[in-house]
Amino acid sequence: MTDSTPNDLVREGAPAALPTAGPRGLARRQAMLDAARRLFIEKGFEKTTLTDIIAQSGGSRATLYEHFGDKAGLFRAMMEENSANILKGLSAAHTGEGVTPEAGLTCFGLHLVRELLSERVVSVLRILIAEGGRIPDIADSFFRIGPDTAVTRLADYLHRLSDDRVLRIDNPRDAAQAFLGMIAGNLVIRTLIMPDRLPPLEELDRYVRQAVVLFLNGTKAG
Repeated sequence: MTDSTPNDLVREGAPAALPTAGPRGLARRQAMLDAARRLFIEKGFEKTTLTDIIAQSGGSRATLYEHFGDKAGLFRAMMEENSANILKGLSAAHTGEGVTPEAGLTCFGLHLVRELLSERVVSVLRILIAEGGRIPDIADSFFRIGPDTAVTRLADYLHRLSDDRVLRIDNPRDAAQAFLGMIAGNLVIRTLIMPDRLPPLEELDRYVRQAVVLFLNGTKAG
């Protein structure tokens, strides 16, 4: 078998299920993800080979195929990992009884900015900047797995609040995109352009809370 090409990145259907593995198997899987992330940044997605990844992470080609299928599967797994971590914050925001929209959206917003500052997310964004224009399939896959999924889940939450007459929202999907843009837009740009000059967490906390208040002021039910 040979290394996959960049055009293999996007495929129809869901990714293969994660094989049953014990702690050692999961640790090996994570080591492969971490090695691939480093190499994709250093060498680029196209120039990185499975041999490179195995040499840095250990294990075997058979183990890599079992967990990820190919190089494209590795990148997909990175994006799915990031998306799952972000969506956990949205789930936590509105699963408790009596959680107000302000508390729920603040919880999600704070979780989101912390995730966007994580090395996992930043590394994927850097790969997309380096490769996305030349290999559009990478960017398409990223938006389907990440931002589009987050918008859909947040829109569902806002739709429920609107149905319950807690908020007044004519188009929940547009509102979800607007909220995510308020929270994340400027932060993503700063993270990529000035990674060593990010605002302190206290400032981010204040910014998120102000954004939530502004958003809710525009959606209060009459």
